[in-house]
Amino acid sequence: MTASRIGSLSLVTDVLRDVSSSQLKLADLQNQISSGYKSQDFAGLNGSVEQFTQVESQINRATQFNRNNQLNIAKLQTADVALGKITDIADKIKNAIIGANGAVVHTSNLPQIVGDLLVAMGSELNASFNGAYIFGGTDTITQPVPSTNVTNTVMGVPDDNYYVGSKSDVMLRMDDRTEANFPARADNIAFQKIYAAAKQAIAGAANNDPSQLQAAQQLIQSGQQDLITLRSAVGTVAANIQSVDARLKDLGTYWKELSDGISKTDVVAASTQVAGYQSILQASYQVYARLSQLRLSDFLR
Repeated sequence: MTASRIGSLSLVTDVLRDVSSSQLKLADLQNQISSGYKSQDFAGLNGSVEQFTQVESQINRATQFNRNNQLNIAKLQTADVALGKITDIADKIKNAIIGANGAVVHTSNLPQIVGDLLVAMGSELNASFNGAYIFGGTDTITQPVPSTNVTNTVMGVPDDNYYVGSKSDVMLRMDDRTEANFPARADNIAFQKIYAAAKQAIAGAANNDPSQLQAAQQLIQSGQQDLITLRSAVGTVAANIQSVDARLKDLGTYWKELSDGISKTDVVAASTQVAGYQSILQASYQVYARLSQLRLSDFLR
């Protein structure tokens, strides 16, 4: 009797259906193992599509914030370097004033010494990062302190006549809920005091007036204190960004593991299933081979 006889047909049909199903599942598992993913499209994620897309969106957003945070940290570090150099310049201006007032340095040298230092200070206030000026507020295209504007300052009176940048701060976005102002603009009171003190010192030297030199010394010392505060603010914002960025990286790692759990193949589990389906196929083929050899007399015993 052949497998197409009535007595064995239903059994053969069932066996062939089991073989076909096992072959499909085995091929799918082998594809999962070779590709590393449970499915090549959303249809194979078994109802987890919405969760997967939400997790992927979170990962992408966190990654973008990480990139922006690293850029902002580098920008703040550039600002800190410039502020460090300005701190040194302010020290040199103060020392020149003290020297002139004590007749250690001849007063006629003071205008040249201080003038050169102010040029150096203006250069630092025009520092840029990635082609954008960092001390000009939201105006990142224009030099915030043109060299021609330094003479606009009022002697002994802090003002920002030298400044042509924006009066609005750049906002630094750390994540979806956290942001901070970029804390340093070239019109900060610290720089105003340094410029005013320098101009008063130059006038005091020209007039040979110790009282003006004394007033200039006091004013620049006040500016130096404000400069310390400003530099501390820059460091604080940088530390806050680093803290938020570290938290985002931890969240990104968690979301990546969650995404992998949804989309990536568990190779150990899949390999175990492959072995199981291979055993099922082998048994099914043996059953099919046995059924194919049955005769009518085998059913009548």
